Amino acid sequence: MNDVTILVPAYNEAAYIQQTVKALGGLPYIREILVVDDGSNDNTAALAKQAGALVIKQQINQGKGSALNKGLKAAKGAVVCFVDADLGGSAAEAIKLYLPIRDKKADLVIGSFPKPRIKGGFGIATKVAKLGLYIFTGTKFLSPLSGQRAMGMETALELAPFANGFGVEVGLTIDASRKGYQLLEVPVDMHHRESKRDLSGFRHRGRQCYHVARVLCHKVRRVN
Repeated sequence: MNDVTILVPAYNEAAYIQQTVKALGGLPYIREILVVDDGSNDNTAALAKQAGALVIKQQINQGKGSALNKGLKAAKGAVVCFVDADLGGSAAEAIKLYLPIRDKKADLVIGSFPKPRIKGGFGIATKVAKLGLYIFTGTKFLSPLSGQRAMGMETALELAPFANGFGVEVGLTIDASRKGYQLLEVPVDMHHRESKRDLSGFRHRGRQCYHVARVLCHKVRRVN
């Protein structure tokens, strides 16, 4: 039975989106592939549709969390799997995320990436996320910022709405742990478009670190 919704948030991913969608389209048990075009100013939406995805458009860029929230409202599968738009052919590894959910071996599955092929930054955002998650959950995660996740639809709706921006994964992990869900990290041979040690790369990682810290601070306030 085809019962898996693949949810792909995308912003200006014209270079990768078709390859990503086609890789996902070859997987079993897929009911639908939903690409949420988060206000792209390139032809991401058109290319995703050509590749076989259903496309939801946001007219302005609102952030990753917002795109996931929008897509979740339209999803019809019993299982939902989040996949980043820039994975290309390696998106086929998503099967390793949703099979443990279908087999009831975990409530939330997180894809753990191999070491990056290009040394981009200094790992500050990852270190902040790891420390924050350990403080809140008592668990040491290998890939705390991985956007590749799967869960049952009921679990997803219970955890929604998700935090906006690049802190969505950290917030999701903390909320799932607090609610007593069983979390599982699985190794996946997935590869992002890797940012370099240039101005653009540092700006991206700076925003990511800020968003992660903001989510952690919000969780602290809720505890207090």
